[in-house]
Amino acid sequence: MDSLDLDQVMDEIIPRGDNRPPAPNFPVRQRPRATDDATAALDLVSQAAAAIKELEKQSAQAVARAHSAANAVREKLERAEDRGDRAEAALRKSESEAAELSAALMQTRKDVEALQSQLAARQAELAAMEQRAIAAEKRASEADASVQRIVDAIRTQLPVKVAEQAKPAA
Repeated sequence: MDSLDLDQVMDEIIPRGDNRPPAPNFPVRQRPRATDDATAALDLVSQAAAAIKELEKQSAQAVARAHSAANAVREKLERAEDRGDRAEAALRKSESEAAELSAALMQTRKDVEALQSQLAARQAELAAMEQRAIAAEKRASEADASVQRIVDAIRTQLPVKVAEQAKPAA
């Protein structure tokens, strides 16, 4: 950002040093005569008038430079205020978006916690179902073994019974 050097601006507005009109230099002489006094007085008045005109001219230029510098400062201030307004608007927008994201994050956390709870319940149900399946498989295996024992017993007992029944009838 541009900044004004106040010393430089002041030097432009109010000239110092070599820019001042020279002071009249009167040689020390013997006392002049009356006509010479009048001429000298008129010359002095003329020089004073010229010096006053020069001072008025410099003053007008200094006022013009001061107005120009004031306008430049005002324009820079207006641009800075505009930038400040835009920055404040962007900050408000960012804060609003951050609040929205925070609310969305909180809702997402609640949703994740609910899903984790549901998952834990489903895992417990699955574990119970697995236990029931294991128990059912064990019962089925035991039932198969029992059926196999019955089938084996029938096979071993059936030929003996058939043979016993066949002997008395003969």
